[in-house]
Amino acid sequence: MESPITVSGVTGNAPATLKVGVNIVHTYIGDLKVDLIAPDGTVYTLHNRSGGSTDNISQIYTVNASSEAADGTWKLRVNDNARGDTGRIDSWNITF
Repeated sequence: MESPITVSGVTGNAPATLKVGVNIVHTYIGDLKVDLIAPDGTVYTLHNRSGGSTDNISQIYTVNASSEAADGTWKLRVNDNARGDTGRIDSWNITF
């Protein structure tokens, strides 16, 4: 599943301390892989199947995206790598 955010009017590159707020409701976060996809397609892994049977992800990640143009469509991609548990992207945001 992917969720896009289109950024416009921000000149230059994203910062080395790009903040990505993620709120995912899920019954077993150890199944999830969460990636930030930059406008040029570069993948930044935020969460990779850790946390075991803990419910939900509610976290702010810091990403060094200084090589990426700020403007464009950024995506949050979530893969559920197992069956049986359910969830959804509740919300997410990026702060430049």
